[in-house]
Amino acid sequence: ATSAIAGLLEEDSLSDNRIVDNPWRGAEAYHFFLLAQRQLYEGYVDAAMRTALHLRDYEDIIPAVEIYSLVALCACANRAFGTSSKAFIKLESLETLGPEQKQQYEDLALEIFTKHSPKDSRKADVDVLSDGGEGKLPTCIASGRPITEYQFWMCSVCNHGVQDREIAAYSFCPLCHSSIS
Repeated sequence: ATSAIAGLLEEDSLSDNRIVDNPWRGAEAYHFFLLAQRQLYEGYVDAAMRTALHLRDYEDIIPAVEIYSLVALCACANRAFGTSSKAFIKLESLETLGPEQKQQYEDLALEIFTKHSPKDSRKADVDVLSDGGEGKLPTCIASGRPITEYQFWMCSVCNHGVQDREIAAYSFCPLCHSSIS
């Protein structure tokens, strides 16, 4: 019993450290959530899907139903029906949804996937580049894309990066809004 309690306390302290170590995490989550929606509405469906997929790392902050609904929507708009299908499967398995909501997702998925095979036409680069666990690439706070170049702009306040080709369009950090000097 003592070792079980010690294990739970250690696990609890590790999860608390994540928030203390990165106080910008909540801001990142909602920034990417809004960025994906903006990209979608502006017609940048591939960018929107990539950014929405990045939100999977923030299930502890944004409700999973919000994340996977956005992933499904962006993936459908991008004609990445395999990715959309996975998002619908996740939505249908959420314990936080009632039977009526689950049925609505099942009906919508059936309607979509009887017309379109649940396959992606290509492998999303974001999965290839960012599914590395410890070796995960940083994400550009302006575009939602992985930062693959060695040189990039880093904010002196929030320590978030923006790809060099993106930062020219900004006078302020896209996350914390501090002035770019």
